[in-house]
This record gives sequence, structure tokens and C-alpha cells, in this order.
Amino acid sequence: MYTSTISVKGQITIPAKIRKQLGLKSNDKVAFIFRGNEIILKPIKGTIKDLRGSIQPRQQPEDFETIRQQVKRTVAHKTD
Repeated sequence: MYTSTISVKGQITIPAKIRKQLGLKSNDKVAFIFRGNEIILKPIKGTIKDLRGSIQPRQQPEDFETIRQQVKRTVAHKTD
């Protein structure tokens, strides 16, 4: 088991052996997942930029204002 101390700013240091095992480097992102009274630390590999090109664009450009209104209606409907 590894331990770390929470700083005054709420920060912790991930022990070097864990960082190495998970392949974590400076500026990598991690997710904190709550499971009961435990927290699971999960590396987040890749970014939204890595998804570029995975979806083919539509043939016709879409009107931004139309999309915006559809989103507003959907959000309004969910809050009712």
C-alpha cells in the first residue's frame, strides 16, 4: 500500500512507482471515480483532439442557429 499526504491546497503526490506502473507523466490527466467510500484513480489517455476524423462530416453544412434552438428545446424539456 502506498500513502500520500494532502497539501494545504488539497493536492496530493502520486507515488513514483504508481506513476510508472500507470505510465503517467507530467500534465497527464486522471479521473477520480467514487465507489462507495473509496476513490479510484484512472488515467485518461487521449484527448478530444484524438477523435478528429473519426466521424465523417455531413454533406450539407448545418445552420448553427437551428442547432442551437434544438439544444435549447431539449434542455428546456429535460428541466420540466
